[in-house]
Amino acid sequence: MYIDKDDNKEYKILGICAAGVNFENVRNIVSAVCRAAEARGFRIFIFNPFSDLYNDTAYSKGEGSIFRLINPRLIDALVILPESIKNDKVVEAVIKGADGEGLPVFVIDRIIDGCVSFPFSYEDSFELIVDHIFSHHGCRRVNFIAGIKDNEFSQIRENLYRSALEKYGIPFEQERVGYGDFWEKPTVKVVEDFIKSDLPFPEAIICCNDTTAITACRVLRNHGYNVPDDVLVTGFDGIEHEKYVSPRLTTAAADLERLGVEVMSAVEASLSGKKPPKVIEIPYSVRFSQSCGCKPQNKEAIGDMITELYGKINDSQGHESFMFSYLADTVECKTSDELARVIAAHADTFSWCIINSDFLGEKPEEERYHEVYTKKMTALMMREGGEFYTNIEFPVEDMLPFLPSALKSFTRIMFSPMHFQDQIIGYMAISVSNDNFDFQNARRFINMTNQIMESYKSRLRLEKANAELAQMHMRDPMTGIYNRRGFYHYVKKLFGQNSGSEDVVIFSIDMDGLKPINDTYGHTEGDRAIKAVSAALEKSSVNSEIYSRFGGDEFVVFSMDTREYYIEDYIAAVNKAIDEFNETSGAPYKVRISCGAVKAKIKTLEQLDDFIKLADMRMYEQKRVHKQVADDGDDY
Repeated sequence: MYIDKDDNKEYKILGICAAGVNFENVRNIVSAVCRAAEARGFRIFIFNPFSDLYNDTAYSKGEGSIFRLINPRLIDALVILPESIKNDKVVEAVIKGADGEGLPVFVIDRIIDGCVSFPFSYEDSFELIVDHIFSHHGCRRVNFIAGIKDNEFSQIRENLYRSALEKYGIPFEQERVGYGDFWEKPTVKVVEDFIKSDLPFPEAIICCNDTTAITACRVLRNHGYNVPDDVLVTGFDGIEHEKYVSPRLTTAAADLERLGVEVMSAVEASLSGKKPPKVIEIPYSVRFSQSCGCKPQNKEAIGDMITELYGKINDSQGHESFMFSYLADTVECKTSDELARVIAAHADTFSWCIINSDFLGEKPEEERYHEVYTKKMTALMMREGGEFYTNIEFPVEDMLPFLPSALKSFTRIMFSPMHFQDQIIGYMAISVSNDNFDFQNARRFINMTNQIMESYKSRLRLEKANAELAQMHMRDPMTGIYNRRGFYHYVKKLFGQNSGSEDVVIFSIDMDGLKPINDTYGHTEGDRAIKAVSAALEKSSVNSEIYSRFGGDEFVVFSMDTREYYIEDYIAAVNKAIDEFNETSGAPYKVRISCGAVKAKIKTLEQLDDFIKLADMRMYEQKRVHKQVADDGDDY
């Protein structure tokens, strides 16, 4: 139980682990449990990858990472839908992590040792539908469309069909059974085989699920047969698609309201120290409807269904267009703050975009985290108390920044992963408003955000690489200071920040006696001497000077500092730095320089080269003086 220390309020939190909550069968189960939990004052955290994790790939590992976010010390109980996750290793890992912290675990649609289990008991309902065809409608030529051959669920339903034949004294005919694999395409072939068969045409077709029943009705209609006038058809499972077909199917669906009540009763019993039954079966309920002729078809209702479905299609297309504009709007984002505001503007409901704290950092790829979250997470964007926040850091065990506020404001929050393969970007947290929440739109938004974040990161890397490449072309590889190209680039940039005539100072600096150093001590020592001059320029340039190596032992410095005595002070600083090198280097030679300087007023950069030449001339004048002094045997 989470306790808000500020107002001493207690929050019971139920965790639900499911995959593909955008699919109606998963969504309906999750919604039923949420309704029952909310009625008992619980807050619900839904951990949902949109992939079923069936394939063991880098991508599925990235999707499954969301279950690593679960903090058993924050959550009171955990409900798992293993049939949606479809990866036993992941389910086992989640259960093991919960057990290690003493967190009670409840599983739906499967029996797992050590967990309170809620399997669906559908055999009685399916048997009731089958018997209804034989007893109520008096059919004797009855075909059966099974699922996958030798599949457990399919075989149970086929056995109930065979038992009914035996009960009513009807011989089994193998040609009246086909395997539709629970899906549309193989079912089409099965029904067409029934139609081509030499056996008398069936009075009824019993289908193992609604998808095969809907397909069977369509194929029969395409061949001129009317359901239910010419042949009765039944389905099973009560999928949402069935709402939009005509005739409406005779089918059966799990009693999800009862499921929610039973799950939460068991949760509360466990939390109070009681032991609920290990297995609690949830029955299906039968709906006798139009496809077996028990209810008349309603043409007005058909029109209403088409209108409703058309509206949903329009809404989906509108959201898809909105997501394309979302992608386009992020292309121009230069900073994470800009990106955060665009993400917030395109969220359908209150959302948090949480990223690993190192995701936008400088760590090389091989040092990145895989399948895990960093100890500190960063909320790239969120809203709190009407305020917009970016880059809020918080401990990963809190799962959300300002957690007490989130628990006060929202009863259902869904957490879904953001990742590139198994490299974790972070996760999205989205407030789920009610049972009508559009998870398909949420999936589209999260997937688009995931791509945007990876694209933004790649763009940052590319810009950084381009900047580094540009610097490589503008830097002297030996000394690291600007080369001739870099000098002109940055002088132009600095000069462009101002307008009109500018007072500038240009220094031309050349080493004295580099050739003797190279000839006597080798080019390695010559390079060392050049680096000493470069270091002296760097040390002395404290007023935004642009200093560069033009080539060999030639250096040029540009400055817009025109204070009185600036030229003398700068040259003195350079010479002092060189003297310090001479005193401490231990080299068998001394580094010396000649320098010429020009103070000038320039209007255009084209004048710059003329003043560099003038500075060169003054430098060579000093060089001749230095050479004469050296020839006379004196030091300077």
